[in-house]
Amino acid sequence: MKKFAAITASVMISAALATGASAAEADPVVPVLDEPIIQAEYTVIAPNPIELLSITSFYSAPNGDMLSALAPQSVHPTGQIIDDWVEIYTWLGKAWIYVPNYVPDYS
Repeated sequence: MKKFAAITASVMISAALATGASAAEADPVVPVLDEPIIQAEYTVIAPNPIELLSITSFYSAPNGDMLSALAPQSVHPTGQIIDDWVEIYTWLGKAWIYVPNYVPDYS
């Protein structure tokens, strides 16, 4: 195991040195942009976290298949809302929870 660790470390150091050497040879070019890279119409400002006070099921889509359940916690919405359904980030990726009368808070 020690031999494997030593070989891995030497390969990583060699790669780092090669990367540094190639970066030093290149002339730095600073691009000048006339407009922002990200346009305002393509941005989504996500609302503040939602506090779940009880075990809450989450779904693949609004009225879709149930994926799992969440223990009480704060969850982060993606900014997507359909009726009383709010899309959130979970350990399984994006999912939907049912939050009746949800009003996003952007403060």
